[in-house]
Amino acid sequence: MEIIQKFVNYFITMFVIIDPIGVVPIFISITAGVSRKFKKIMALRSVLFSSIVVILFFLFGDSIIKIFSIDINAFKVAGGIVLFILAMEMLFAGEKQTRITKEEKEEIREQALEEQGVWVVPLSIPALTGPVTMSSIIIFTSQENSLLYKMFIPIACILVLAIAYYFMIFADRLIQKLGTAGINAVSRIMGIILLSISIKVCISGVKELWKT
Repeated sequence: MEIIQKFVNYFITMFVIIDPIGVVPIFISITAGVSRKFKKIMALRSVLFSSIVVILFFLFGDSIIKIFSIDINAFKVAGGIVLFILAMEMLFAGEKQTRITKEEKEEIREQALEEQGVWVVPLSIPALTGPVTMSSIIIFTSQENSLLYKMFIPIACILVLAIAYYFMIFADRLIQKLGTAGINAVSRIMGIILLSISIKVCISGVKELWKT
């Protein structure tokens, strides 16, 4: 029972952090005017690439911390601050500037039909696996002693990314049903949850730093 609860906790947390619903407006704006087949190809590529990023940070994230001599507790605080900023943006249902800028979006629109690299930037990075997701994987992995529980983190991420794929595929229908107001409402609810998580991560890091 504890194992199931642990996995569910990680799944919910990563669902909020990755925010598969929040990527829908970005996906729609980028894929405007292209065929449904092309949309499926871009969605699939972005999810596969994001899954690779997740696995790489799960396996080597701790090494990255050590190479740059970063205190994991300081990284917790930094990650918590980034989570806090993202949560505030979600609460106000504004455009996620941490994921894609207005200039980047405009440039991508102009080149979308000529270059198919949009599945890497901005769909994979930073929309699906931005710095928040990367830092969260490192932080959560460092907090677990059990290998089984550690494995739950990338598995939960990949499952959420799979859900994001279907959200992107049926993005047009989703927008018609939820509308902008509906998506913003869901984003605010997730923002409140993420805000609580960010504060918890920050407090945990500060406590450990205070002891040293």
